[in-house]
Amino acid sequence: MEKFDPIKMIELVKVEDPDSDGGLTLIFQENKTLKIKVVDGKLVSEFI
Repeated sequence: MEKFDPIKMIELVKVEDPDSDGGLTLIFQENKTLKIKVVDGKLVSEFI
């Protein structure tokens, strides 16, 4: 779960559901953004 270390203990500020890509965007303090979507039946997440 090291992938999610950048958002540990950081407050969630906003949720966009659905976002412009049809997925879910979580916006945290310190300008950290996590995009989550389903691609080919698999859950994919990326930090922006």
